[in-house]
Amino acid sequence: MSKIGLSIQMNHFAKALIILVVVSSVGSIAQSPNAHFLPLQPHKVQWANAVIKNALQTKDTIQLAEGWYLYGKIYEASGDFLTAKRYFMRSLRIQEKRGDSFELARLYFRLTEIERTLFHYKDAYRYAQLALQVAERINSTRALSLAYSSVQSIHESDWSEGGKNMTYPSPNYDSVLYYLRKKEKLVLTHGNPMDVRAVMTNLGTELRRRNDPKAIDYHQKSLDICIKEQKPSEIIVAKLQLAQACLQFKQLDKVKILIQEIEKDAAKLPNHPHLLNRTFQTSQNALYQYYYAAIGDWQKAFDYAQRVHAAERQKFLADREGAISRLSIEYETEQKEVELKAKQRELQLSQQSQQNQQRFVGILAVLLIGALTASIAFYRISVKNQRLSASNALLVHEQNHRVKNNLQLISSLLNLQLNRLSDDATKNVLEETQLRIEVMSTLQRTLYSGQTLGEVNLHDFLNEIIKIGLQTFGYEHLQTQTHIDSSLHLPIDHAMRIGLIVNELLTNACKYAFPDHPNPQWTLSCQQANRLWTLQVADNGPGFTPPQTITRKSSFGMRLIQLQADQLYANYSFEINKGSLFQMTFKV
Repeated sequence: MSKIGLSIQMNHFAKALIILVVVSSVGSIAQSPNAHFLPLQPHKVQWANAVIKNALQTKDTIQLAEGWYLYGKIYEASGDFLTAKRYFMRSLRIQEKRGDSFELARLYFRLTEIERTLFHYKDAYRYAQLALQVAERINSTRALSLAYSSVQSIHESDWSEGGKNMTYPSPNYDSVLYYLRKKEKLVLTHGNPMDVRAVMTNLGTELRRRNDPKAIDYHQKSLDICIKEQKPSEIIVAKLQLAQACLQFKQLDKVKILIQEIEKDAAKLPNHPHLLNRTFQTSQNALYQYYYAAIGDWQKAFDYAQRVHAAERQKFLADREGAISRLSIEYETEQKEVELKAKQRELQLSQQSQQNQQRFVGILAVLLIGALTASIAFYRISVKNQRLSASNALLVHEQNHRVKNNLQLISSLLNLQLNRLSDDATKNVLEETQLRIEVMSTLQRTLYSGQTLGEVNLHDFLNEIIKIGLQTFGYEHLQTQTHIDSSLHLPIDHAMRIGLIVNELLTNACKYAFPDHPNPQWTLSCQQANRLWTLQVADNGPGFTPPQTITRKSSFGMRLIQLQADQLYANYSFEINKGSLFQMTFKV
């Protein structure tokens, strides 16, 4: 071989060694759980749901925190880091209240990895330091192992993006090696074989970065552990990493043997996509490329270089399609959640409406049964009353006479009390009360003197109420206008309610409309058309604005008017037009 050809071959080999350092890190990703995202696994989601449901039923906050942690792990494995972070934060709020524990250190470790993946330096560094502090305080081997891994990953990452952003630090490989050595001591004393194997692999990778031949010994130890533990897929990965280290340090004969063993071992594995993933195959092709370049077989080196290039292109396209797919799925999931919430609200409203309808129907049925029972009872009573109508008429007249006397007695007692009071407000209240009693007394006198039993002549009844009200307030000289047909009669209950309403309106006019008015006027009309009655009361005072809704805070007079109108099933209104106008319609 000529010197020029040998020089070209050595240049290619040197370039291969430089690129191999990068490929070695890719090879180590083959065993990283975050390098290969998995779809949401139903059985794990179901288990996490069961844990949370049981925690809510038993009010076990520790179990609830574990349920949120399981959810975070599931979404982290699927590549949905934002959702995973939300669940980890829920668990963290509970664990932080409990104080230092392995579970707290474990959460800080998970959050460090997520923030590192999202390239959030400050948050990742803070969580890594918190994990280390908790682990050191509780002196837990497992917690310290996780904490060392967190801090190591912070120092291993290139936060400056190749020196483009000087605000953030570049990789600190001395610190990486420092924490790897601390973790090595830890796992050699307390760790299981596979934990030891992981540390040996990481140390071998770091020593290869430093171009230290001791890297071969560490990768050999990693391979020996995999063989002892009988892990077929891990054996192949360990042999690939060992072959990369031997190639870097020009032990080509050993590389050749390892390549042959890798091909034999891979042929024995079942064709399962998760045993040897695409990243491993790319690393394998890269190893073959650099090996054949080192021994001068340029054709095979070129062929494998083409495969590596095709795999990288396919990975790039898959990552792009995966990102688009994940965004699409997230958008569709959000839309479905919105629709689901809307449907749940509609269902709740529908259920509430059905329950209200059932309650209303039940109450209505009870009322109807009660009304029917009462109707039957009243019918029987009315039949009996018809048989005893003659004697009952005498008794009713006697009762009316006694009621009239009792009302006169109450009015006299109120009058005596008025003479002894000095407070004007109290006297006004008693005077109004006395007027209302006078309405009842007038009704009794009208019944007593009338020819019809159970009915009242509205013309005589209302005119007497007006006369008494004007005399009480000193307006007996006022000429009122009343338009009431003398033939109109109303049942006792209806007449009583009409009388109370007219009395309240007249009292309001005497108190607020007539004073300081040069020409006060007050009119009342009551008309009947078939079963519909119309009552109108008007004055020419300054007017007032009645409340839109009568409440407990409204005046007693207003509430009394509303109560009587409701008992008549009447529609009423107040209008202000050159005075106050009250209109009410009701059926008899």
